[in-house]
Amino acid sequence: MKLSILGGGGTRAIILTKSLLQKAPLLGIDEIVFMDNNENSLNIFGAMAKKAASIIDPNVKVSYTTDAISAVKDSEYVITTIRVGGDASRVQNERIALNHGVLGQETTGAGGFFMAMKTIPALAEYCELIKKHAKPDVMVFNFSNPSGLVTQAMRDMGYDFVYGVCDAPSGFLHQVARLRKQPKEAMRMDVFGLNHLSYFTSIRENENEITAELLADPELYTETDMRYFEPDLPQKWNLLFNEYLYYFYYREKAVENILKGGTTRGESILAINQKMMKELELLDPDADFQKMLDIYAGYNHMREISYMATESSVQRNENAAIKFDLYSPEEGGYAGIALAFIQAKLTGAVSEMVLSVPNSGTVDWLADDDVVEATCTIGPDGAITKKDMRDLPDSAKVLIKTMKRYERLAARAIVEKDTDLAVEALMVHPLVNSYSLAKSLVTEYLTLNAGDFGDWRLA
Repeated sequence: MKLSILGGGGTRAIILTKSLLQKAPLLGIDEIVFMDNNENSLNIFGAMAKKAASIIDPNVKVSYTTDAISAVKDSEYVITTIRVGGDASRVQNERIALNHGVLGQETTGAGGFFMAMKTIPALAEYCELIKKHAKPDVMVFNFSNPSGLVTQAMRDMGYDFVYGVCDAPSGFLHQVARLRKQPKEAMRMDVFGLNHLSYFTSIRENENEITAELLADPELYTETDMRYFEPDLPQKWNLLFNEYLYYFYYREKAVENILKGGTTRGESILAINQKMMKELELLDPDADFQKMLDIYAGYNHMREISYMATESSVQRNENAAIKFDLYSPEEGGYAGIALAFIQAKLTGAVSEMVLSVPNSGTVDWLADDDVVEATCTIGPDGAITKKDMRDLPDSAKVLIKTMKRYERLAARAIVEKDTDLAVEALMVHPLVNSYSLAKSLVTEYLTLNAGDFGDWRLA
């Protein structure tokens, strides 16, 4: 079985390699190809991935390339994790929004729309190549942000083999398992909403409902991603929150904290990655592999402990050792979700996971073809959204419906290159919610990036 990674020159390539290689024998994966347009980054992280594979399982053929056609040719599964324009583009996206006084966060904020403007056309080109050159029953797991909006656009364009993947829900469940001192296999969850805007309606431990008990536990708000929320709101609704809901429920605080901190998340990541690259590019993966792993682990640790720290002014309790172990058990991440899907499909063993897929009647207050993030039952026939989850409060439904209206408008605007629709999309977005701001944001972004978007016309 061949598996391909588009965007395989990114900083998470080595983590992805570890996940894939640990499951490769079980799933029959004998070839993995990392593809990226950034040759310099690919020559570092692709080479590290290849070296790691030779250590973990030399029976799996691992290669890296800048040629997308050869990468996806005859692939049965493809993971997409592209970032068009790299970290510099993220910095621009965030700063343009902040200069107008609105959140620039690259998935939920206006920056997410700008990111999608570059991601959607690029991923559509890749999907065409996949359609032509991969296996007929190929499955694509999209991790490219903003994942929900991008997956919606791909589905709207007819690429029904695309599934949105995010590791935030499963990562949170692992945190809860650690809090409860339980193996992660003991935990189950019901999730519904949109990507980076979803709610946990049920958490079960050994099939026993523990949602209310969790919400009453003070440690939930210090040891998990619920640290970003005051307890009274989730307790009132008897729900647990995706961490990205912080940007909606604490909108003005997020903007204020970023402006006060003086540095955006994108600027922090850009600085960390530039320093890491300077050190890594001086080394040889064959001769200096362990040293490269140590350097990578240190900088990755810096990325993790700084996550959402500026925006929320909440520091994460991160005491993990700064070491990258190729053989330690892998908790999952987005590769783990993709691999669990593949395993269920191959073995016929039914399992549950959270994916971004069409609503398909899961709730009657969204259209069937609206892409939602939901708990799905996975088996040989693919993913089927769970239909018996607890209903959400009206206030949560209103936010989800409003953001889905934004996503549908944004997807159409980007595919059709329609400036009026783009302005309407941002005008509807709860974190912009202004015609004049939306028009200014779209005009400025298109003006600054005129060479990248072809025949978009200015409003």
